[in-house]
Amino acid sequence: MIKKTYNMPFLRFHTIDPVKLAEISREMTDRLQEIIGCPREHIVLEVIHSEIVTDGQIGQGDWPFIEVAYFERSLEIQDGVAHIICQYLKQVGYENVDIHFSYLSNRNYYENGNCSQ
Repeated sequence: MIKKTYNMPFLRFHTIDPVKLAEISREMTDRLQEIIGCPREHIVLEVIHSEIVTDGQIGQGDWPFIEVAYFERSLEIQDGVAHIICQYLKQVGYENVDIHFSYLSNRNYYENGNCSQ
């Protein structure tokens, strides 16, 4: 039987400059670690290359969209995570930020080929 895994949050950043994310990554990860209560090496920040196509023009966009995938936690923790992400992105110039949370399921999560349920 595999140990249940509740730790890892995956944060996927769309339409964001990876250099700006790198600037805030250490402090933001520290804060996320505190509120989520997991080892910092389990927090994954990933930049997804996104191009916005509007009216025949291709651009990067200036309104980040962040997907947070993790095992469900309390609404208080979720609100705190959203607040931390917004706070740090504002420090590097992003005034508007959208965040979506999706929940991983132990039954549907496999680690090294083993179900974590």
